[in-house]
Amino acid sequence: MGIDVIMNMKGYNSHKGLESYHEIDAYNLGAQVSCEELLVKAHEVSADAILISQVVTQKSIHLQNLTRMVEIVELEGLRERFLLIAGGPRINYELAKELGYDAGFGPGTYAEDVASFILDRVLARTSNDQVDLQSNSRKE
Repeated sequence: MGIDVIMNMKGYNSHKGLESYHEIDAYNLGAQVSCEELLVKAHEVSADAILISQVVTQKSIHLQNLTRMVEIVELEGLRERFLLIAGGPRINYELAKELGYDAGFGPGTYAEDVASFILDRVLARTSNDQVDLQSNSRKE
């Protein structure tokens, strides 16, 4: 996914970006943002998901960057807190999963694909949390 195609209100090819969804607070931090900056912003806005777009590089820097984000989130004990989604011209679901992401989106992906994935996962988490709360209250 091109981050601008996914995020930008104008979207692409008649598909609006995440910024156009009134129910979603989407923040585009721009290019060349460090993993640490992304994580700080995610905390600041109580994000459900962190989207990272990477262009494939000669020395596989994109893989190092993607791996670093997973490592930082895990080190901070936040892996269950955030959905991690990778994207870019040569990123696919299998590669993203192999790197530790929840999903990967590549060419042909639109904002509604990403939004649907995030919404499904957030609703599933919320549903599971409610079941856990009900189970705990019955035990007491």
